[in-house]
Amino acid sequence: MQLIAPRLRVILIATIWLIALAALVLWLGSSRLQRVAIAGGPAGSETLALTEAIASVLNEKDLGFRLIVFETGGSQQNLQLLEKGRVEMAEIQGDTPASDAVMGVTTLYQDSYHLIASDDSGVSSFADLAGRRVAIPSASSGQFNSFWFLARHFGVADELPRALPMSEDAANFAMELGQVDAVFRVRAPGNDAIRELIGDRNLQLIPIEQAQALALKQPAIAPGLIPRGSYRGSPALPQQNLDTAVVDRLLVARADLDEGLVYRITRAIYENRSEILDHSLLAGFIGPLPDDSDSVITAHPGARSYFDREKPGIMQRNARSVSAMLYMMAIIFSALLALRTHWVRSRRMRMHDFNRRLMELSSLARTDSRVDTLHKHKHELMDILEEVVGDLERERVSQDEFEHFSFTWQAVDALVRDRLLLASGIVTGSVEEKS
Repeated sequence: MQLIAPRLRVILIATIWLIALAALVLWLGSSRLQRVAIAGGPAGSETLALTEAIASVLNEKDLGFRLIVFETGGSQQNLQLLEKGRVEMAEIQGDTPASDAVMGVTTLYQDSYHLIASDDSGVSSFADLAGRRVAIPSASSGQFNSFWFLARHFGVADELPRALPMSEDAANFAMELGQVDAVFRVRAPGNDAIRELIGDRNLQLIPIEQAQALALKQPAIAPGLIPRGSYRGSPALPQQNLDTAVVDRLLVARADLDEGLVYRITRAIYENRSEILDHSLLAGFIGPLPDDSDSVITAHPGARSYFDREKPGIMQRNARSVSAMLYMMAIIFSALLALRTHWVRSRRMRMHDFNRRLMELSSLARTDSRVDTLHKHKHELMDILEEVVGDLERERVSQDEFEHFSFTWQAVDALVRDRLLLASGIVTGSVEEKS
């Protein structure tokens, strides 16, 4: 015990210092402003505008992080930047293929597939684009992949030699000059760039049919509508609710991004939606991700923790099982306590037996004068000592108990030794007088 105590003190002091150091590191980490780079979207896009609105509002708060939004070419480029670790978060079109290194944070709004064609183009369906001149989004965008997905579905992918990737401004100009017959975009209904393109021109919105069939091939797609009058009220354009395919616009993050940080960002977005709405009307459509079973992208643990914050906890959901488990633990604990009590009692009884045997030997040695008998007592003393040392090694007796025993054993051993000397005629006198 005298050797163990200093070691325990050293371990205790070292532990306290380690805890203090860890607390200091955590405090310094929490006090440092965390910068989060977000890949937004093309210049002038509603996606970039919404992402910048989110960053502007949240950066005004003392939230421990700062959002930095970058202008990019679109969803495809955003995913590349995310997967290469160049940014921490990004907005993407929900049907853009992503790796497991990307996880969802929140749904921003819903995009709709748009096909706009001139009245004299002869285009009344997507399949009619075969052989026509079509302005499509750039290859860095998710819209580019969406267009070719539709082209393959409708069997015209090999009949579109003049599908020309270009910016929105370039596409609008090309349509105005009659250089293209149609324009394809994936945008929220009422999009300003599409409204500018249509203006007072003789253009029409073409329905995107078979959305349910498209969803079989691409689960991120769902049937949807472009509401009547979305782009012009009189005469209404479209003239009636227009069938199309829709896809969610998502805010995503790297899978390895700190869970606590993602939780704080997600919470901040939802707690400040009204302010974000003052900067972008699309903020009114911000909503949680679908359950992972219904989603094409897995929710980041930090975001899922926020969305599930009001759901019953594991203790509530499994109250019966937990109660049964606690009951069994109580029974097991009681049994262990009983076993320990029995063990302690047995150990004490064993030490009591050793001490009793020593006292018996002491009593016998005081009255015995035969050398052979005293030698037997001496051997018995050694046997008892071996038993106790063996119990000490097997932790059947404690160090304290052994020390107390050793005092008694040494006294009895000295008595037997003196009685042997006297019985052998080596010394004379009374042992009792010496003691």
